[in-house]
Amino acid sequence: MRGRRAVRMAAACSSRWKRGGQRALTVAFATAALIALSACASDPNTNNADTTAAPAYPPVPASFYETWSDGNGEVNSYELVEERYGERREGNAVLVFAAEELNRNTYVKVESDATPQDQRMYVIKLNQLRKFPTGIYDYSAMTTTFSVAGSHLGHHPFQAARVVHTTQEWCGQVYHRVDLTESGWKEELRSYFEAEGTQDRVSPAARTDVEDNLWIWIRELGGRVLEPGETVEMQLYPSLWELRKTHRPFDAAPVVVKKDAAAPFETPVGTFDAYPWSWTVSGRALTVYVEAEGAHRILGWEDSRGGRARLARSERLPYWRMHGTDADEARERLGLPGFGIAG
Repeated sequence: MRGRRAVRMAAACSSRWKRGGQRALTVAFATAALIALSACASDPNTNNADTTAAPAYPPVPASFYETWSDGNGEVNSYELVEERYGERREGNAVLVFAAEELNRNTYVKVESDATPQDQRMYVIKLNQLRKFPTGIYDYSAMTTTFSVAGSHLGHHPFQAARVVHTTQEWCGQVYHRVDLTESGWKEELRSYFEAEGTQDRVSPAARTDVEDNLWIWIRELGGRVLEPGETVEMQLYPSLWELRKTHRPFDAAPVVVKKDAAAPFETPVGTFDAYPWSWTVSGRALTVYVEAEGAHRILGWEDSRGGRARLARSERLPYWRMHGTDADEARERLGLPGFGIAG
């Protein structure tokens, strides 16, 4: 990843996640970080190695871990307009951001002491959900992105390790996953469409990223990565949801990402100063508005096909424990739609 200036991205490495509690920022964590950074530097990226000397990334500030290790996730709901089949559809979107530890070998969540510390990595997980009707039937699309706070397999910090997409609608279901491996992006596609069917392949990973991961990267959670008005060039793989809608293959293309100056941005919950981040991939121009101060939440987005979203509600809460009927009030606060058939 390179641009008109040295792009500053933050490095971090994982320490133990205390389930349901806070992360302890101790001397032990600092020691573990140094060990992990050394391991990162020696990681091979076979067949996709970047022989350019890796820049020295500044450490992620303690405030990052204090925020994301507080035992809560960030839940944002949006008023959504989504283009599908050439028409604009009204619906709702939810972006859920949470911190987790993944096994760096299997990319599954660490839930016990069986996984050694040196096999764990600290990630920000983004669940991006879109629900909207298309005529008589409903669409439900979900993409999960795991972004590694530290360097992984020789790639830059806050690089995606795994992206998983699923789509459900009345015609059928599709499952699409890409994993960052030493040999490249390992892709797995399972589709009910005859032309797609079952596919497994590996694509180049050196100096690339996946568009789904930009939604985490542009929040600058570990520190500023671009100044207003600056750009960065990269080889970008389109979002898996976009590939689902267009039925295109998982191929990278050169993309310029720009961060514009902050300006007032209106949402149903108020007006905030926001940085517009924009890029064009696969003929689709997208602008995502990121809160300039505070939590750097995603306030909304617009695309050149008529899609748009505006932040309607936002809360930090332990959503994974709120599965009882007593959580209905929180669901109402978030403006999420109910279920059932109208009488």
